[in-house]
Amino acid sequence: MSNEIKVGFGLADITIDGVDVGLQGDGATFTAEPKYIDVETYEMGLYDLYLDGWDVKLSVTFQDENFDKLKMALPALEEITDELDAVVGLKDGALHQRMRAKASEIVVHPRDAGVSTDSDITIFKAFPTGVFERKYGKEVVAYTVEFKALPLTGNPSQGGNFFRIGKETV
Repeated sequence: MSNEIKVGFGLADITIDGVDVGLQGDGATFTAEPKYIDVETYEMGLYDLYLDGWDVKLSVTFQDENFDKLKMALPALEEITDELDAVVGLKDGALHQRMRAKASEIVVHPRDAGVSTDSDITIFKAFPTGVFERKYGKEVVAYTVEFKALPLTGNPSQGGNFFRIGKETV
């Protein structure tokens, strides 16, 4: 590992299932919070911490709007097509459906890294949560979507279930 100190500059290219999100209306924010359970002893009090899970999120502000971007923000939407199978609109999807299959892989690539993937952040299965809000006014259209990580597998004894920073192991 190099002893060179690298000071990153915050802009990043973000892809969702390989599709570039394009122009961003604000900076994206990645958070990874480990969830711990306190292990206490009678005599010593807090003795250890037990890793119980991860709370991983990515907040992205979309600047441009089209049907594909809206489906990234609200994957339960269903397409409305015309007689030529062209998508002409979107509608709310059926209730009581599981969403895990609609979770996406998200890659955040810092622009100042060039072609190097050493600083890339990959969320293996991310799903948008929260409120979709679009304002109508004199300002530029932008809407923020928060993605939350789901575990990649159902095996809690293996690592690499939520995210990776850097290159994939070869």
